[in-house]
Amino acid sequence: MHLSYQKLGADHPMYGKVEYLVADGTTPICYKTKDGYQPLEEGAAPVVAATQEQAEVKSRPLYVLSFTISGEAEEMTFTSKKKLDKTMAFYQEKGIVSDLKITTYNIVD
Repeated sequence: MHLSYQKLGADHPMYGKVEYLVADGTTPICYKTKDGYQPLEEGAAPVVAATQEQAEVKSRPLYVLSFTISGEAEEMTFTSKKKLDKTMAFYQEKGIVSDLKITTYNIVD
C-alpha cells in the first residue's frame, strides 16, 4: 500500500476545511487536517486512537511517524507495523533525526 497526500481543488466540497485527501493509489481513505485525520464523511467525528468499543468495527491501523529532521517537522504514514519498525530503527541510527513519535489511528474499512 502506498499512501499519497493530494491537495484539494477549489471545486471540492471540503476545500478550505481540510489540508489533504489521503489516498491509497486512487482509493480515498481519509482527510488530513491540521489537528489530525478525519473520516471521509462530512461532519463525522475525527479519527481517534483505538479503543475497545471500536474493536467491533472492522478497521485497520494507520501509523503516523512524526519526527524532526534538520530542524524541520516531518510526518510519514504506514499501514504496516513491520515497515514502521524498520524505518524507526533506521532513523534512530541517524544523528540528524530527532523527536520520533508514533501515533496510531484506526481507519474503518
